[in-house]
Amino acid sequence: MSAFKTLYRGYGHLLRGFGLISAVATFLMMVLVVANIIGRYLFNKPVTGTLEFTESLLVLIIFCSVALTQYDGGHIRVNLITRRLPPPVARALTIIAMLCGCAFFTWCSYAAWNFAAQAYSFNEQEWGEIVFPLWPMKFVVFFGIALLAFQFLLDAIAETMMPIAADDERAMERI
Repeated sequence: MSAFKTLYRGYGHLLRGFGLISAVATFLMMVLVVANIIGRYLFNKPVTGTLEFTESLLVLIIFCSVALTQYDGGHIRVNLITRRLPPPVARALTIIAMLCGCAFFTWCSYAAWNFAAQAYSFNEQEWGEIVFPLWPMKFVVFFGIALLAFQFLLDAIAETMMPIAADDERAMERI
């Protein structure tokens, strides 16, 4: 097995771990919302801080799974033009698109890092039913975007090694 294939699969296992975190956060959010509804309508006592917790859980759900979705090929991929081009041209455009995605999300992660560091520096909090710190979730946003940027880089490298047909699911076993 090549070193790149080992890296790619290992990174996929890491992303599956973050996907599990996302799934657990989804389950916790469902339990919290149901408990809030039951508490509000049956006992006239809603769960304090439900809004703040569900907002944070939503950040975990989205940003812990966005790179996994790219790894699995789950993002929308429009191949209207590339499937009509000669395979070498389509492959080159796919590599360029992956590198553009890597560059864009690297820039986004840099901006998210600055945003999160600033929020941490003054201990940004949300004042609602409870006082809730916001800066930890801003670091989750940074981390999720950074994982996605790295996934785009790995996809570009994978495409140079073995093209992935635009209509394939995510056939990385062929690398």
